[in-house]
Amino acid sequence: MLNIDLSGKVCLITGGTSGIGLKTVDLFTKLNATVYVIDKKEGILPNNVHFEKVDLANRKELLNFIEWYEKNVGEIHVLINNASRNSRFSVLDTTLEEWDEMINLNLTAQFLLSKMAARLMIKNKTKGKIINISAIQSKFPLENSFPYVTTKGGQISMSRSMAVDLGKYGIQVITVLPGSIYSKNDEPSLDLDKRAATLLGRMGRTSEIAYLLAFLASDLNTFIMGTEIVIDGGRLISRKPDPEEITKGEI
Repeated sequence: MLNIDLSGKVCLITGGTSGIGLKTVDLFTKLNATVYVIDKKEGILPNNVHFEKVDLANRKELLNFIEWYEKNVGEIHVLINNASRNSRFSVLDTTLEEWDEMINLNLTAQFLLSKMAARLMIKNKTKGKIINISAIQSKFPLENSFPYVTTKGGQISMSRSMAVDLGKYGIQVITVLPGSIYSKNDEPSLDLDKRAATLLGRMGRTSEIAYLLAFLASDLNTFIMGTEIVIDGGRLISRKPDPEEITKGEI
């Protein structure tokens, strides 16, 4: 039987106070990881988690955090770039301000944190993992989601390019594409489950993403590199329509 144990691993998780991030933080602490969380809002976290309040779309705050982390922590085994938000605008009504903020949050922040993590991993001779959370919208866009879809697609290309650069150091770079995940809590209504557009006939749970991330962060994952892992219950190949709550951006 294979058991996942993250003992001795220092893990940095962005967007860790809600949704997929929070569920991952909870699981990683139970698996004995040392967990650092950054988010722009505070939340209820396990007592042994280190939290720093950072708005990742604010470059000054992000650079200050990176300087603090390199000076005061100085090591990392796993970086999970999870922080994001929805952006429900078409190309016709996306403002420059919205565009800039989504670029900063979904691309610039991931780039700068990945650069920091890679530097520390190389310095410490750590064969670590950089895991970027994209979305199935990068392959199957919803209407009126232009900034979100564009940046989520950019994350895939960024991860592939980083993998090419960092593979020689033993650093694994992986992109995860969740889809049809109910992130408000872990149990959607029975009605929403029945209307889910997945082949499995239900919405995904945040815990299911967390389980995948735990495996990817662990020493059991030794040969996955520079690729995308889709975890969507078959949504991408389903011909079913999404529930109205999803098309309207309510969940």
